[in-house]
Amino acid sequence: MTSAPTPLPVRVVGIVRGRDINATGILALDHDAMVLEWPQAAAWRLALDGIEGLGIGAQGLTVYLRDHDVLELTGDDALQPFALAVMDRACRLPELTRGLRHFGATPHRAERGAAATIPTDRDVLQAAHDAWFGPLLAARRAVHGVSDPVRQVALMDAVALTEAMTGASAQIAQQLAPTDAAERRAIEAAIEDEARALFTALERLRVTGDLVRHGATDTRFADWRRWVSAVHGVFASADEAWTVVAELVREH
Repeated sequence: MTSAPTPLPVRVVGIVRGRDINATGILALDHDAMVLEWPQAAAWRLALDGIEGLGIGAQGLTVYLRDHDVLELTGDDALQPFALAVMDRACRLPELTRGLRHFGATPHRAERGAAATIPTDRDVLQAAHDAWFGPLLAARRAVHGVSDPVRQVALMDAVALTEAMTGASAQIAQQLAPTDAAERRAIEAAIEDEARALFTALERLRVTGDLVRHGATDTRFADWRRWVSAVHGVFASADEAWTVVAELVREH
């Protein structure tokens, strides 16, 4: 996370909770809120998770809040990097695999002699695990450190992930039945049937991602939060589906 920017003098015009405001204050940023300090009144804390969107200009910043409240802030050239710092804090992806059972609990590779060439059951299970979770882990790595919501959506593209997870099903089926086409098709169909919740979650990821990409600026942060919820749903569904996928691997 970037360090907090230097507080800035700003002119604030707008409405918050039914109160009109037209005053000069000091704008600051702490870990979870924008803070407006007034010369003769208590400071206002605008929680980052209550900001629906930002309109960023060279020397102006529009803050869209819940319940249709809007604040127009004007200042100098330092206001734009300040706004980018707000976005960096408000739109940084949380940890996606915390609490999941199988992302961090990978099967251990069997310990074999250097001359051994025949795969063990653990090797096969590990290969299937790598194929299943590989696309999601690659997407997580791609968005690490990225705080621009539109860029995050592009890097964790739902259509590409759907194709990759379909490909993972085919790859696992190929590993389990390399010489039997009919058996491969049956395995692939079984995996995709057990992973229906995952593909439903991926479709929600696509829909919410389109809202972030093409939605209005004044709701971008709110749309992004819905997208993050969809991302969590994808990871959780993949984690849950792996239980059955692993059983299919063990059976073969």
